[in-house]
Amino acid sequence: MKIVILTKRTLAHGFGGVEGYVHHVARAAAALGHDIVVLASAHPKGAPADARDGYRVEYLRGTAPGVYSDAFWSASAAAVARHSPYDLLYSTNLAGYGAAMAGVPRPHVAWSTGRTLTHLKSEWHDRTGVRGLAGYPKAALALVYYAALERRLYRRLDAIIAEDDRTYEALRRRGWPVHLVHTGVDTARFRPDPALRRESRAALGIPGDADVLLMAAAVNRQKGIALGVDVFRRLGVSRPGLHLLVVGDGPERRRLEAIARAGDLGARVRFPGVVPDAAMARYHAAADVLLYPTRRAEGVPRAILEAMASGLVVVATDRGGVRTAVADGDTGVLLPRPSVDLLATAVAGLLDHPARRLALGARATAVAREQFDLLTSVAALLDEVDAKRSLARGRA
Repeated sequence: MKIVILTKRTLAHGFGGVEGYVHHVARAAAALGHDIVVLASAHPKGAPADARDGYRVEYLRGTAPGVYSDAFWSASAAAVARHSPYDLLYSTNLAGYGAAMAGVPRPHVAWSTGRTLTHLKSEWHDRTGVRGLAGYPKAALALVYYAALERRLYRRLDAIIAEDDRTYEALRRRGWPVHLVHTGVDTARFRPDPALRRESRAALGIPGDADVLLMAAAVNRQKGIALGVDVFRRLGVSRPGLHLLVVGDGPERRRLEAIARAGDLGARVRFPGVVPDAAMARYHAAADVLLYPTRRAEGVPRAILEAMASGLVVVATDRGGVRTAVADGDTGVLLPRPSVDLLATAVAGLLDHPARRLALGARATAVAREQFDLLTSVAALLDEVDAKRSLARGRA
């Protein structure tokens, strides 16, 4: 099939959930033998196009990098039309709004990480200080506007793909044409690997017998990185073998890195910043526990799935679609809310009972392979599309 993927952001714009999802879906679909082109907003450095891992990317001239706008929706609709005929237009969240309004050829299927209005709380949790709080009304109004666009888009889609159970149920109850297809990770690359563990720890200067807490996310208030730093500082005083590894960047990185490095614990802290996607398996291999105390209404965070596939036990808050992957006491520890006390208690319990930690990690790996394998996920997605196309041909 020829598949056009329409998105606001790609790996050229940064590394987050949408960017990673687009890359991995495009790569897996190309590996399955499909012709893949990704259309995205302008490249931050002005490049017109790019090619990677079996698929190509075209950046839309006249748009702002990584931003929804009238210019983006107009340019994206024109670009999609130029690539017709295709077998599938697959858009992410609101990226396909302009194409849908322009009436480009179908089938058009959109991937949803959650309903827009669920982020009203997420935006609030990301606000600190007088200036931040003063900006909340504007952000909230923007979300209300985008929610209206979301409803208009959904009326013109052939299907919506929800990656998590909570979003799927919410959309199904409202009568939208939604299908549940879990997002996936490369379980051949993310897997328990003792040799890679030894190598990665040696490269990072982490002792082989250390206990390593990993956080892999944007370093902002929404993701709860500050909670993980507080927990490390609380537990690290009495646990000389405890280390902290924070992968990612964001507005709070400099402040939190300074806090984490202060005092005697600083030598056991590493903030490598953003690392290439291809290198992430090394950081998971070096760790024992992934902390994901998010305040945000998530989809299914890729960092959680990568950690599970790598054999780590995950401690996360029950927000958005996190519980789709993290089942409390089965594949990890699910906290009812983001709290330093709750997080510290959960982590201490895992550190004090290594057999339980290993058992949860092993179970997490098995579930990741069974339910969240990338090639299986993309094949399921394309099966849903084929079913839609066959139905449409039958009606014709």
